[in-house]
Amino acid sequence: MSALRWAEGRSKAAVVTASLALLATGCAQDAQQSAAGGESCQGRTVTVGVTKSASDAPFYVAEDKGYFADEGLKVRFLPFDSAAKMIAPLGAGQLDVGAGAPSAGFYNAAAREVGLRIVADKGSMPADHGYMPLMVRKDLYDSGKVKKIGDLKGLKVAEPAQATATSSTAAVMLKSGGLGYDDVKHEYLGFTEHVTAFGNKAVDAGLTTEPSASIAEKRGVAVRLATPPDFYRNQQLAVVLYGGAFAAKDSKAGACFMTAYLKGARDYVSSMSGGKVTGKGSDEIVRIVSEATGLDPKLYRSLVANYVHPDGEVNLDSLRQDHAFFEQQGWMEGEVSVRDLVDPSFAEAAVKKLGLYDKPAS
Repeated sequence: MSALRWAEGRSKAAVVTASLALLATGCAQDAQQSAAGGESCQGRTVTVGVTKSASDAPFYVAEDKGYFADEGLKVRFLPFDSAAKMIAPLGAGQLDVGAGAPSAGFYNAAAREVGLRIVADKGSMPADHGYMPLMVRKDLYDSGKVKKIGDLKGLKVAEPAQATATSSTAAVMLKSGGLGYDDVKHEYLGFTEHVTAFGNKAVDAGLTTEPSASIAEKRGVAVRLATPPDFYRNQQLAVVLYGGAFAAKDSKAGACFMTAYLKGARDYVSSMSGGKVTGKGSDEIVRIVSEATGLDPKLYRSLVANYVHPDGEVNLDSLRQDHAFFEQQGWMEGEVSVRDLVDPSFAEAAVKKLGLYDKPAS
């Protein structure tokens, strides 16, 4: 995740600076609350890093519907302009909970003994949930120059950064078209920049997450060429992370937090129909997420939504596949076991309390 290269601007720097300032002033207070609380979660404040994106939905649902409060927790959301910037404060014990993509940078940080644990699913791509489609410029598609993946040879393909899970997605999809990962020219742009890049023809194609994919489509600058689940089923694209100190020294609060998070995730998943937030109970979910992120409610309903496993299960096979790809590309700087970084105990404890998820009848 530290490999992510997002465009830097003064406003973004201000967001991170403000977030870290809040962390610094709150750490001592949180430590006192933890010590005073003993085995109880009552009164415990948990700091949670968010990017104010649609994939943060379970966090926002759990907060809005009082699930964190039911567990005795007070949650403080801290905004970051990218999940990559959560790694340092998570490792230093300044941030309790965060999220991110399983990238080479993440594994390299873990190899340097930065305390991090993958504790639950936050974004995966089973069938109907290809929320990071392969987009191609509309003029290239309409002209017939690019009609299939194999036609991308030698063209510029956008990714958010080098050595992320998206790179592994690209490799799998390119292979299906008879191409190697290096048979295209990789351009590294933050997802929000993809729409502009398509419009000014700076890139030819890209793996682009929602809502940028739908926005590019609505503006008529790109079309969907392929969806990842057709080539790489159920890729683990984003995960919930606990800082080492929070996971090891405050496991009671970690369990309480996970219980609330999974309740939010279950409400979110239950509201889906055909990969979109349009099913039973979706009005409430759309309201909560739109208010928290600033997304237009109508646009949010039209998006292909990221899936979140309602029991928190993480796809270990996917993590191992991506890890192996990073090694093959020479992006790894140390040795670390995927299994050693995944701690399912919090999700398992929450499921034991809540029971296995059973989607309500529509």
